[in-house]
Amino acid sequence: MIILSLCVLCFFNTGKKHRFTCRAQLDTGSSFGQCGRRNLLDLFMAMDGDGDGYLMLSGKMGCQESSEVINAILDFDYEREGGNYDLHVRKHNVVISKLLPQFSADDLTVGITRLDDRRYLLSTDQYALLVCKSE
Repeated sequence: MIILSLCVLCFFNTGKKHRFTCRAQLDTGSSFGQCGRRNLLDLFMAMDGDGDGYLMLSGKMGCQESSEVINAILDFDYEREGGNYDLHVRKHNVVISKLLPQFSADDLTVGITRLDDRRYLLSTDQYALLVCKSE
C-alpha cells in the first residue's frame, strides 16, 4: 500500500513545473527619498517554471506632501544552468534600474540559495542581491 501511494504521488508530480516566488522589502534609504526619510518598497519576484519571470516593486517614496507612487515591473526570461539561473531582461524598467542597478544589465546570472524553510538568498558571483521569503 505504501509503495502504491508513493507511485501515485510520483506519477502526479512528474511533469509539474516548479514555480518559485518570494517577497522582500527594499530599503531605499535616505539617498533616494527627500527629507531624509527612509522608504520601504515591496518587492515580489516570480519564476513560473517554464522560463518566464518577473520582478515587481511597489510602494511610496518621498515625503508625505510629495510622495511618489512606485509600481514597476521587470519581465525576464531565464534558463537554469547548473545551480544558477541565467536571466535575460526582455524590457528594462527605468525605476527598477535606478533602485536595483544590478537589473539594468541585459543578462544576469543569479544563484538562489535556500537559507531555511522560507528564506532564500539571491546572489550573483560578486555580491548578494537580496534575501526574500517564499510563501
